[in-house]
Amino acid sequence: MDFYFWLFATMAVCAGIFTIAARDPLPSALGLLTVFIACAALYLHLHAPLIAIFQVTIYAGAILVLVVFVIMLLTSPDERLSLLQANMSYRIMGVVLGACIIGLLAAGTKGLINIVGSKALPDGFGSPARFGDLFYRNYLLHFEVASVLLLVALIGGIYLAKKNL
Repeated sequence: MDFYFWLFATMAVCAGIFTIAARDPLPSALGLLTVFIACAALYLHLHAPLIAIFQVTIYAGAILVLVVFVIMLLTSPDERLSLLQANMSYRIMGVVLGACIIGLLAAGTKGLINIVGSKALPDGFGSPARFGDLFYRNYLLHFEVASVLLLVALIGGIYLAKKNL
């Protein structure tokens, strides 16, 4: 096995344990972000850059922002920001996230060198056109079910938030 695999696999498992074990919701969300970034690094290591980009943009970008907004809506205004900032788990997760980003850059650089130097990959491997062709021909029903599910979740979230406002 490769050093990068073990590094990011260990990082994902440790961050996942931290996500579950954290007492406060915001450090738990930061742990989830670390898991997403480590998984994106593993995708890069597997020569799937498009899936790694999707992992970062969709999960680390959109889904985690949604989770943080829900945490912000559910947090009572009586909690003081200074108490949250003094929490040591925030600082630990900042160090872990920094290590994840440095590792992601290192794995991305190594992955790009391997992709450029390798001639064994089939034509169109990892290209958005190949991915879109496979996704919209073979998995169109799955895509539509997921879109309807997200729409229902959005309507339910608006309904629940509107009651409390």
